[in-house]
Amino acid sequence: MFAILLAVLLAGVATSAWPSGRPAGTAALGVALAGLALWLMRQDVARRTVKTNGLPRFIAVCLLSGYVWLAIGGIAIVLSGGLGSGGTGYDAALHAVLLGFVFSMVFGHAPIIFPAVLRVAVPYTPYFYLPLALLHASLVVRLAGDWMALPQWRAWGGAFNGIALLAFVLGTIAAVLAGGVGSRARPPLFEEKT
Repeated sequence: MFAILLAVLLAGVATSAWPSGRPAGTAALGVALAGLALWLMRQDVARRTVKTNGLPRFIAVCLLSGYVWLAIGGIAIVLSGGLGSGGTGYDAALHAVLLGFVFSMVFGHAPIIFPAVLRVAVPYTPYFYLPLALLHASLVVRLAGDWMALPQWRAWGGAFNGIALLAFVLGTIAAVLAGGVGSRARPPLFEEKT
């Protein structure tokens, strides 16, 4: 199923490169994104780790909510008639995928990636849920503004999207400072057994 969905996604991207194939290509892209989201929701270990606590639960919440946004983005592409039409359907699809999905993945993986790459500790704190919740709530407002043709809602949603990203950056910096800059701490997911 994954291979089929990936083939449909690649065919959609390739077909949409030509003006005559753009409507069918972007429709295939939308279907493939929604299908991949459903496949990921079913196959990802996050379905089990969401029942734990601490950092593993936070990561699982980020992943699962990101998959929801990926599905919404795929559906929005199909319902809006593709990405070539522009307008509110384009805005909804683009932000569901690039903000909802991508930044849910960034939020969830940052506590693992930063210690490995930057050699700084990023201790888990429940604060991490605040930027994530603000990101999701502001995206709901933004997409509601798109679909109900309410430009003010879209503007407010966009403003709070930016605040959510800023809250994530500031919260991550605060966690790094609390963890001690320069220490090579590993997240709890990867503690070595002694």
